[in-house]
Amino acid sequence: MEAFAKNLREKRERKGFSAAHLASLLLISEEQYNDLENGHTSPSVGTLKQLSVILNSTVPELLTDRAVLELVHGQQAGHFTAESLSELDKDTYIKILENQLRTLLAEKKGTLS
Repeated sequence: MEAFAKNLREKRERKGFSAAHLASLLLISEEQYNDLENGHTSPSVGTLKQLSVILNSTVPELLTDRAVLELVHGQQAGHFTAESLSELDKDTYIKILENQLRTLLAEKKGTLS
């Protein structure tokens, strides 16, 4: 998640947003936002989607330290395979999916509001 944290900070600063302002746009506390930007927590899929819209970016651009076209090795968008991703990229996507699954399971059990 190191690339995500770095990209998030750079894209936020490029837009001229403070951490507090971006947190308010995401409807989260500034502390929660700082945890994302400092790499202490992984974003949910929903948060990634929100960030991509707010920051005029794409989810892959937020997650990786390489251009999207380089990430998918020149393959058409939506047509890349796990084999075309580096180990670091695979780890990043796995962490995000694990976080999303934990959230969905917690919601199903009624432990989240």
